[in-house]
Amino acid sequence: MDTSYVKNYLDGLENVREFLVKKGRDILNLCRSITSGIVLGRNVEEDVYKVSKLFNEVYEQIKSYPELVYSNVFYSIVAEYVEAVQLYNMVTRARFLSIEELNVHPIPFLLGLADTIGELKRCSLESIRKNRFDEAFRLLELAEELYNRLSIFSYPDALLPGFRRKLDVYRRVIDDWKKFLIDMVSRKNLIDVLKVCYRD
Repeated sequence: MDTSYVKNYLDGLENVREFLVKKGRDILNLCRSITSGIVLGRNVEEDVYKVSKLFNEVYEQIKSYPELVYSNVFYSIVAEYVEAVQLYNMVTRARFLSIEELNVHPIPFLLGLADTIGELKRCSLESIRKNRFDEAFRLLELAEELYNRLSIFSYPDALLPGFRRKLDVYRRVIDDWKKFLIDMVSRKNLIDVLKVCYRD
């Protein structure tokens, strides 16, 4: 029995899997750097370019191996990639990237989008800290729009693992976030009024 094809395939699979694990770690590190940089207001355009280039290189290497393309390892990388790049575009350009633009699988695409809501909240709270209330509310509106887009995907966990739970959590996050911003604006307005009164 000639098993050379099987051995060659598995040897290739092993090599590409090692490549995915190594480069995947680099992608995740870049994504975390991008996310924290956006929250802190840093220019992360160069890192976004780097991570997009690296992600496409990785995909080109693994696309012949469905075991890797549809693996939990790669799905986790894709979700983080979607979250970081989508956050960058929403915060800096106020636009949503389509699945075609990102060129990723639908499942990690949706999971990454859901987690973008939490990062938008972090950016919003940082804007409050800098006394930029208009920006804080703009980010809240983006998060609400994103949530509304995602809420149409009511599929079971067997198809979208953990997605419904994420949406339930982020619905509460958005509600609490909105109450917090309204409260902060009320306090700011009261302080401004008091300053005028005491000045007079």
